[in-house]
Amino acid sequence: MSGISERNPFVGPRPIEQGEPLYGRDVEVRELYNRLQARRIVVLHSPSGAGKSSLVQAGLIPRLVAGGYDVWKAIRVNLDPGDLDDIPEGTNRFLLSAMISLEDELPEANRRSPAALARIEFLDYLEKRPRRKGRGGQPVVLIFDQFEEVLTMAPLAVEAKRAFFAAVGKVLEGEKYWALFLVREDHLAAFASHRSRA
Repeated sequence: MSGISERNPFVGPRPIEQGEPLYGRDVEVRELYNRLQARRIVVLHSPSGAGKSSLVQAGLIPRLVAGGYDVWKAIRVNLDPGDLDDIPEGTNRFLLSAMISLEDELPEANRRSPAALARIEFLDYLEKRPRRKGRGGQPVVLIFDQFEEVLTMAPLAVEAKRAFFAAVGKVLEGEKYWALFLVREDHLAAFASHRSRA
């Protein structure tokens, strides 16, 4: 016998993407789907490399889409705006990063420049962002992947972090937006001071 079987369903140490089969995680997908439906705002935490992103991308998102939810591209908050042109001084790097993440999903002709996004409130951006056909009346599911980056990036940007959590909290006040936060377990306790804002 030579090497690994081509029919091996386990891909090894890389995230499983949407459209790829996810084996052996049906119970976890169902539990996460049910918890999100019951709570609307969920934090999914586990050690690094445990498969949070794979569970969400290949398991949860297809189930949410099949259920009629409007699931937007996963949001990252790790962008450094210093590399971008015409960004106003004082722009919240975390909010800008979130909006740029969401813009990446849109057709290029419909995307706004980072400079234009920097002048928009987060809730206003979400309200004006195009919805998928036939999903306008359904909740929007916002997925914040590797959310510990809001803590680890720019450690001295304390006020920007507070403003970011306040803006996310404002978005989640109504029931139009749902949120799933994927967090490495070793960073979970550090979010306690921000919980009341979001």
